[in-house]
Amino acid sequence: MAQYLVTYTDGSEQHIPADAVFCDVDYPQYVFHDDDHNTVALAPSAGVLSIVRMPEPATVKAVTG
Repeated sequence: MAQYLVTYTDGSEQHIPADAVFCDVDYPQYVFHDDDHNTVALAPSAGVLSIVRMPEPATVKAVTG
């Protein structure tokens, strides 16, 4: 599952594990989903400075021989 870094205007940060995020236009919030489209987190849109999807760690493979 991917990680999102949410930065707020007050300087605080929050790491949210999710596969997708969208802004709910009916409510002032961001909705974070997993692969099965289940809601895993909500973030109020007021006060959000940025939402950044963090790069996934590289897969390390063992070299033999």
